[in-house]
Amino acid sequence: MSNNNEMQNFENADKWINWIEEAINKKHIKYHEYENFSDIQEIGSRAFGLKVFRIVHKITLQRDI
Repeated sequence: MSNNNEMQNFENADKWINWIEEAINKKHIKYHEYENFSDIQEIGSRAFGLKVFRIVHKITLQRDI
């Protein structure tokens, strides 16, 4: 019985991973590489192991002259 539940969990995870990847590809969600963030600080936590972080995004501005 637990094998069936585990398979459903994997199938559901794949469904959501595909949905997120498609949204990124269609530019509905903006993706940022991890190395573009600095000063990562945990500022809180909630039930079920959920953690909240404060980050600073390194921004590189370019201007065409």
